Amino acid sequence: MSAATGIGMTVSKTMTESEFTKLRAIIYDQTGISIGAERQSMLMSRLNKRLRALDLATYKEYISRVQSDPVERQELTNRVTTNETYFYRTPRIWQYFRDEVVPNFAVNGPNRPLRVWSAASSSGEEAHTAGVLLEDMRLQTPRFDYAILGTDISSRVLEMATEGHYVGRPVARFKEAEPELFARHMVGDDTNGWKVKPQIKTRIRFQQHNLLGQLMNAGQFDVVFLRNVLIYFNAKNQERILRNIHKVMHPDGILFIGESESLKHISTEFEQVAPIIYKPRTGGA
Repeated sequence: MSAATGIGMTVSKTMTESEFTKLRAIIYDQTGISIGAERQSMLMSRLNKRLRALDLATYKEYISRVQSDPVERQELTNRVTTNETYFYRTPRIWQYFRDEVVPNFAVNGPNRPLRVWSAASSSGEEAHTAGVLLEDMRLQTPRFDYAILGTDISSRVLEMATEGHYVGRPVARFKEAEPELFARHMVGDDTNGWKVKPQIKTRIRFQQHNLLGQLMNAGQFDVVFLRNVLIYFNAKNQERILRNIHKVMHPDGILFIGESESLKHISTEFEQVAPIIYKPRTGGA
């Protein structure tokens, strides 16, 4: 039940129930994410390479390292929170954003930039998609401007988001779905990769943030994307996250959640506008 590391050591391919329980507790304390019993093999698949890199033979040794080393705790967070993302994910959401939310703000909104928060930005595709659509509006409407904040708990994906260089599937779908929009705002390079144009890049910033904590000194947001995030948390932490988001949203702001998510059974200060689209409840705290 072991695999050779190539340097004479072995790494257990399985973790005991006790070790899994300890790791689940560490992950929950660090991130608020609940790892179900059915995800033990997923966790092992993400951590086995890390044990080899650290020259550790057992999960017992790894748990000891995580408990004593803040850097390794962050690395554990990076490995359990990285999820697939890509440009223009769920096109109907972006169409609503482009056709309803943005024009309404441009015509009827206050004389200030539209502020967007990509609240679990991963490697930045969501924030950059928003930037492309907002830049298109800015070029058509002289008084319109925007600012985008992307946050994530993983330091690794934030490095990727800040670099903003994309290749393959994460960006190819966008090019196929919106070729003219893509051509106007994306720039290719000699590695077959793509970046948004500089005028978009300067309006996007990324920072590390745990959604269970309050976002400090960031002002208020008109649009928040919280997509495919809540499913990883228990009800108590879902409510906590939504309270934190409510505190930094303008009263007439819009919240987008994931296609497989709903706020129906959660106590929140949001009301539904359309499937997976919400706004702060009038008179809410």
